[in-house]
Amino acid sequence: MTTPEKRFIACGMYAFDKELQRAWQALFDQFRLLLDDGNQLEEKLVFDTEESVLRDPGLFIGHTCGYPLMKHLQDAVTPFCVPVFDVIGVKEKLYCSRFIVAADAAISNLADCRARTVAINSNDSNSGMNVLRHAVAKLNPEAPFFASVIYSGGHLQSLTAVAEKRADVAAIDCVSFQLIEDRWPGLTARVRSIGDSIKTCGLPLVMPEANFFSSDTGQIIATLNRALQQVDPLLRQQLHLSHFESVRLDDYRGILEAESFAINAGYPELK
Repeated sequence: MTTPEKRFIACGMYAFDKELQRAWQALFDQFRLLLDDGNQLEEKLVFDTEESVLRDPGLFIGHTCGYPLMKHLQDAVTPFCVPVFDVIGVKEKLYCSRFIVAADAAISNLADCRARTVAINSNDSNSGMNVLRHAVAKLNPEAPFFASVIYSGGHLQSLTAVAEKRADVAAIDCVSFQLIEDRWPGLTARVRSIGDSIKTCGLPLVMPEANFFSSDTGQIIATLNRALQQVDPLLRQQLHLSHFESVRLDDYRGILEAESFAINAGYPELK
């Protein structure tokens, strides 16, 4: 009898430097040992968020943004829990984005950003695009609202663009902001917040649709929380991770409601 291929865990949403990757790896090492003594899961995490990874048949658990989940991943994966972080801007399962500008910019609020340059990580981001589009739509804008849009590729890059004044404003996921501030306080000191977005459900852990109904997700969540309590407290502090909490797909409907609001307000595209 041949040994079946081990499944893998992908965890790339909040792992943008080696220190964070080591912390996530240590957490999931403990999880893997508690769950099955390491016999069924690959030891090394995959630090990748691409759709192809989330659609890989070998996936056990992945981490993704709620916007692509609701827009085009529901046929492939199902959310089952969310990491809850102990940072400003998080309330239980919910999180928000900070709207940031340069520390010395003559900008007091989002309305002052009209005809300026915005940086977004991608059009497929809830925290970097969708909630910002919702906030601009509430201003009853005439499109285009911004003079130009920079596609940065990530929250760190968007924040850097604002700090370096290549962009005037960006929406930064509050968890990412805290993790960036921990590592590069000189960078975050060069920006300031002009407000927060609406709160939506945090970035979910997901399982392949084919495995979801045959898995004991309650046991998996309990094991994640046991693993979190057993790792070095310094690692928990580095991640700002409080606990894991169960979620359902319906918890992410607010993301589509934010999109629908912008569309109905005549601002379907952030521009």
